[in-house]
Amino acid sequence: MRVLLTGGAGLVGNALTRLFLKKGAQVFCVDNFALGTPRHLEEFHNHSDFEFEELDASVSGWHKKIQGRKFDLLVHLAANSDISLGNARPEMDKNRTFDTSFEALQAAREMKIPKFIFSSTSAVYGANPPMPTSESSPNLHPVSIYGAGKLASEAFISAFVENYGLEAWIFRFGNVVGEKLTHGVIYDFIGRLRKNPKELNVLGNGFQTKTYIDVEDCVSGIGLAFEKSPPGASHAEKFKIFNLSTEGTTSVRQIAEETCRALNLKNCKVNYQDSPIGWVGDVPKTSLDVSKIKRYGWEPALDSTSAVFKSIRDYARWSSKVES
Repeated sequence: MRVLLTGGAGLVGNALTRLFLKKGAQVFCVDNFALGTPRHLEEFHNHSDFEFEELDASVSGWHKKIQGRKFDLLVHLAANSDISLGNARPEMDKNRTFDTSFEALQAAREMKIPKFIFSSTSAVYGANPPMPTSESSPNLHPVSIYGAGKLASEAFISAFVENYGLEAWIFRFGNVVGEKLTHGVIYDFIGRLRKNPKELNVLGNGFQTKTYIDVEDCVSGIGLAFEKSPPGASHAEKFKIFNLSTEGTTSVRQIAEETCRALNLKNCKVNYQDSPIGWVGDVPKTSLDVSKIKRYGWEPALDSTSAVFKSIRDYARWSSKVES
């Protein structure tokens, strides 16, 4: 199988590239390093089935620079991902989250790539969905610019499935964590504590509880659903949506306290605010129904809190090596 992958230098892109190469696929990765890092690609440089080109997937016609190549699958991971940034600069999500999706779809259409995988998010469900939230949850009203960009992307993917015969897999992630973080609460906490080990300022009251998933469990779910879901005939069968996370949740207070413990900061003072949210567009509580993907035999190796605690230690160790 020949795979074109956007955003391959991020956390999920790194792990998914490794998975595809292990399965014998050929992977052509593109990234502009807006959030991803070249360090995440170093392990693949000598692999005969891996290629990389630095390209901005939000630019119209980026795929024409690799025209003539044949691919069986386009995996679109490139996005803004820094949700709070979208509030301050909404054009970032229009550009990095929605435009990249549209241009990836154009690439699939013009290069005749028949299959499309998209990394979406639980943020499309908005602030008050029924919990645990299933893929059929009605009234999708995202409250973040990021969630809006992802939901708009899903709508365009649906239309491309109908208009151009594409077959698509949509994965609505929980919060993905792992060793090679590029953003997120663990990344932020460790960065702040390395600057000031005596005090940690937390956005919000710390009672925000969200669902987290280890990156290896995340990519195993993608691979399993992609391989095992039957080929589609109708639009509903060709436009497949899966929640992908653990069923448990973890609070920001748990993350803050465990980060201090992991860094051996016994006298660190953690300061919380009164607000139930960390920023405008923050969803303070998430819980996803993952029974649909579990019907294909997928089971995460780690629950939410175990994934978070492992990521804290793995990222602390990995980032200290990178900085040294």
